[in-house]
Amino acid sequence: MQFPAALSLALFLTACALPGQAPLPATDALPDQIARECRLLERAHAAMEARGENPQPDILVGCPDHAGLRDAMSMPGMSAATRRANAAPLPAGVQGARADMVYRRMITRGVSLAVAAEMAATPEFAAAVR
Repeated sequence: MQFPAALSLALFLTACALPGQAPLPATDALPDQIARECRLLERAHAAMEARGENPQPDILVGCPDHAGLRDAMSMPGMSAATRRANAAPLPAGVQGARADMVYRRMITRGVSLAVAAEMAATPEFAAAVR
């Protein structure tokens, strides 16, 4: 009878010692993080319009001030944007996992490579990756 109890205790202690998931950001911080990234996306959208490009509404989908927008890119368009994002070289100032993710997510949403590279040097980008 003692062997199963000792085995159970050993398994329990082993499970407690296993590394867990990284803690999630505080729930109060998430809306601020989303707002900062949305300001970056709004600036990228405006930059594309100023260049005469035709930015998709997908760039702003999910941003609080643009609640009525829906995805407009076709599935092939979304796939192509994802491939462009994965293949895009990172600008010199984009360092760290969060910066990499935000930069590539801009491109995946439909921001052109030239505008994404331009945005990577802005204060909005620096704020979005904090």
